[in-house]
Amino acid sequence: MASRPNRQCTGEAARRRPRGLGSEGRSEPLRDNAVRFGGRSMTVPRRVTALCLAGVAATAGAQSDPPALDAARDGPSPSILDREGVQFLFDYDFADADRVYRRFSEEFPDHPFGPYNRAAVVWTRLAQRSGGMRGSAHQGDRYWTQTRKPEASPEDIASFGRFAEEALARAERALESAPGDLEVRYYRGATEALQSGWKIVVERSYLGGARLIRRAVGRHRDILEADPGFADAYAVPGAWDYGVATLPRALRALAFLFGVRGNRGRGLDWVEKTAREGHRARWGALWTLAVLLQREKRFDEALAALGTLRRRFPRNPDYPLEEAAVLVSLKDYAAARDAAEEFLRRREAGFGNYHLAAAGLPELRLGESLLFAEEWGAAERALTRGLAAEPVSELRALLHFRRGNARDGGGLRRAALGDYLRVEQSEADPILADWAAVLRREPWPAGAPAGAAPE
Repeated sequence: MASRPNRQCTGEAARRRPRGLGSEGRSEPLRDNAVRFGGRSMTVPRRVTALCLAGVAATAGAQSDPPALDAARDGPSPSILDREGVQFLFDYDFADADRVYRRFSEEFPDHPFGPYNRAAVVWTRLAQRSGGMRGSAHQGDRYWTQTRKPEASPEDIASFGRFAEEALARAERALESAPGDLEVRYYRGATEALQSGWKIVVERSYLGGARLIRRAVGRHRDILEADPGFADAYAVPGAWDYGVATLPRALRALAFLFGVRGNRGRGLDWVEKTAREGHRARWGALWTLAVLLQREKRFDEALAALGTLRRRFPRNPDYPLEEAAVLVSLKDYAAARDAAEEFLRRREAGFGNYHLAAAGLPELRLGESLLFAEEWGAAERALTRGLAAEPVSELRALLHFRRGNARDGGGLRRAALGDYLRVEQSEADPILADWAAVLRREPWPAGAPAGAAPE
């Protein structure tokens, strides 16, 4: 591999420590204890890592700062290749993104950057198909109680494992000769964070995933100890801090017993720092920040972050649909309806990768904007169109639930009860099933359960 400068720990950097680092920030082993959460069993590692995983998929490179590689060669420079790869990845042009990172991997065979990003392409494609890239799904904890597993093909499983292992192997080899290389240490931790997402979401291996994410958090905290200016290394520890700090009280107390502590404000600050100042993980951190801001009910700020992502990656279908969801949370139902209708028009015209939007999701966004504006008939028709699109099980359950709401509002109680019964029978979304059971006793909107409508 061509020579390149190492980001080593300097005396000045070692003397500067970011707020929150130190012995109290270290993660201790956490057992896979099951507890009751929201009336349903959920393991501590699964709940803690849920928020950390939201942005891990997209920590692959950023604007214009790839590894400091020697560009004295024929062909495009590393920075040009990186900008192309990032644009393709976040626009969901997955084949083109993989082509760019495959070339990177071949031309720089000693650096983990190429195989890491190839693994990130596989993960992002799978997460997008399974709904994990929809930030509004993470406003509460319903996403993590849904029963459908992502449908990873044998090729997906083999490719992800091969690329991630190659990235780690390259990192270990590079660190044998240059143990202080912070860039390589960063990619080693980022790869382990990516593997943790795969373990939990695809393999349902919660203990294994928790072990990997704790290791990744520790590695990135070590980088910040060495150089607090390494802005990309704040995102994963920040998401972890936030995830632990926002556990329900019983789980937070249990985590504390095992030496795991969080800090809500610091977590948000650290994710925002990477989103604002990072080079490798900027865009993934900005998406994670949009997720966390929604959980904080800071919807105006979440909308601004999503708008930045939509303008930067206009072919991505998830960002405009996320904006519509946030507008509903802001109770700007007219703007939400306009956004959903515009999305449907552009998808019909074949724009970008809008065809990759989950079947029934645009109609759900439109239906919700109409439902909460109490346009019952129009909402019912939009939601029925969404059901006709043959959505996956958890979206089908939500479409039935919302159609039941619209039918209740329009005085069609018997039809609404049929929708609620289908939600309960589907077993795709346990929290939604609980809400449906409540509404079978008292109709919408008077009987709306807490969390089922914008506050």
